[in-house]
Amino acid sequence: MYRYAAGKLRGLSTLKTNDDTYTDDIQSTINQMMDYFIPEDTESSDGAHHRQARKMMMEPMQTKDDIPFMKQEVQAALEKFDPRKAPGEDALNSEILLQVFRRIPTSFTEIYNECLQRGHFPTCWKRSIIIPIMKPEKEGLNEVHKHRPISLINTVGKLLEKLLIDRINYHLHANNLLNSNQYGFIPQKSTVDAALAVKQFAQSHIRQRNYIIMVSLDIQGAFDAA
Repeated sequence: MYRYAAGKLRGLSTLKTNDDTYTDDIQSTINQMMDYFIPEDTESSDGAHHRQARKMMMEPMQTKDDIPFMKQEVQAALEKFDPRKAPGEDALNSEILLQVFRRIPTSFTEIYNECLQRGHFPTCWKRSIIIPIMKPEKEGLNEVHKHRPISLINTVGKLLEKLLIDRINYHLHANNLLNSNQYGFIPQKSTVDAALAVKQFAQSHIRQRNYIIMVSLDIQGAFDAA
């Protein structure tokens, strides 16, 4: 998998298409993956919710501006990145950016404050290299949903994401806006904590001889569809 992700091993499996035929060359295989992983986002297929979301995107924000990023804030976010992680197409990892920041901290921070002030995420920072990794299953590897798309975006874009996420998380926690039963995407919480909560709930009702019903949902391609 490392050799494949690093570009040292070429080739993709042939894939089954929607009409039960199979791709017969590398381009048709790539097209099949892209159609599945990145569906078209067209206004003609919008529902009422999506039309409202597009409309809101075009309206000016009426909230007051957030306070600018501080140099310490940018440095702390950069230092949390693992320099061993694969960079995006610009080949700049976090260690390189950290060295740049240490030499021109004011100018470096100002770039991100301009993005914050304008509400702008540069298009070139959104470009990604998509690496399809096969899921650890032994059957059906010629089906596109058995692959997981790993997107490698430029670290400069990851940094802007991190800065914004930290601000959002601070707002959510400071104002107690998260449900106590949420375990995903919460610092110092995990699936183990969720399992223990279910266990404690079940044990308390078993002692009372009550009935217990649990519903578990697994939505196929939930992240891609969202």
